[in-house]
Amino acid sequence: MSPTPDRVISVLVADDDADQRELAHSILLEAGWADHAVTLVPDGREALRALREQVFEVAILDLSMPGLGGLEVLESIGEDPSRPQVVFLSGTGTIATATRAMKLGAYDFLEKPVDPERLVAIVWKAAQAHRAFARSARFEAVVQRDAASVSIVTRDRRMEDTLRLLAKVAPSEASVLVHGESGTGKELIAREVHRLSGRSDQPLVALNCAAVAESLAESELFGHEKGAFTGAASRKIGLVELSDGGTLFLDEIGDLAAPLQAKLLRVLETRRFRRVGGVKEYPANFRLVSATHRPLQQRVEEGTFRGDLFYRINAIILDLPPLRERVEDIPLLAEHFLGEFRPGEAGLWTIEDEAMERLRSYDWPGNIRELRNVVERVVLLARDQTIRGSDLVSALGPGRTGSGAATSTVDAGGARVPTLNLADLERTAIEEALGATGWHQGRAAEALGVSARTLHRKIRSLGLTRPGQAPEEG
Repeated sequence: MSPTPDRVISVLVADDDADQRELAHSILLEAGWADHAVTLVPDGREALRALREQVFEVAILDLSMPGLGGLEVLESIGEDPSRPQVVFLSGTGTIATATRAMKLGAYDFLEKPVDPERLVAIVWKAAQAHRAFARSARFEAVVQRDAASVSIVTRDRRMEDTLRLLAKVAPSEASVLVHGESGTGKELIAREVHRLSGRSDQPLVALNCAAVAESLAESELFGHEKGAFTGAASRKIGLVELSDGGTLFLDEIGDLAAPLQAKLLRVLETRRFRRVGGVKEYPANFRLVSATHRPLQQRVEEGTFRGDLFYRINAIILDLPPLRERVEDIPLLAEHFLGEFRPGEAGLWTIEDEAMERLRSYDWPGNIRELRNVVERVVLLARDQTIRGSDLVSALGPGRTGSGAATSTVDAGGARVPTLNLADLERTAIEEALGATGWHQGRAAEALGVSARTLHRKIRSLGLTRPGQAPEEG
């Protein structure tokens, strides 16, 4: 067996006979496994202490050791989900002892003197079994989305440049930072990085750092042991552990609290972590993809984000332009979402020129997420398979449009806020709906998403009149 980096196996050897320990050690080293991956202890108590402090894939235990024998060690760790596969050694083995060992969950049973080739083969197979069980347990806890369904639609030059860079860096292990306004598709980009990486057959686990309370974030990331804090009635596996072998996506990482920034940095540097309330260190094998709409460099200068963490997570930066700067993508995206909401019949739908012009001229403060929601609403409420300009009156939120529904926006902490007040917007929407329907109040009310009675009341309160008609007296 030739040594390769991904075949280093962590092995614990426990035997009160120093010669036997060294023999097992030498056999494993000659097989090509790194020296630091083999830990030697002289008895069962030391073996149990090592197993409680460190994660091993395979434990080679002598059956008969002073104080605590191999069977007692296995009984003590039997409920630990991260316990290693156990191989027993004995110079005086009996069928009854071997049977008991197998019932306790031992992987195999070897008699002394040890046959080197058999020991190497069994340790190798036991390690693969340990990894398979660990992977199975993780997949039970993770509802994995279909990464193959990632679809990024664009003709925009900047987005195409970003996707070319993504394709180059995805196969690497480099940390990726995705920057863009809310709704620009940062999680979609993260999923594409994962899909194109060598970890695509492993979990992609996501956490929105802005959506979880600071008091719960550490447990979400690293998990906790039973009794770690009030309410911790059982052990919880954290997202770092669930993402083992795969990708961890931290959305809005700029909102991560300072203490957690320090702990995340340590995990990235040591590739190990502890659950909350625990002492055992577990290996952390994940590829980090982060996302933010905040200017992290500025936050570093302000002292609200750690500079050392910032430089750890931004090996590669993928910058996503807002939708208002990708106007030529709007027709493509609208057609794409039509296909999503009306599969099989999208080709039967028509978007009139006036409606498309409204979509193209709208400011899209919510970016692609808002466009998707608008298309979904219009498809649900449309009278037929034609999307008209009047169908968009109530669907489009505050933002700049060609009809002047909102003439400008201002930047407020990263969010684009309309300068026109809500009363003006309401009046404009009602006037446009009435004009588009020839003042048919039933159809106008349907387009606006309100009842005809509510619309009639609004018309009277706003003093609106059909062209050439005298105002109603209220």
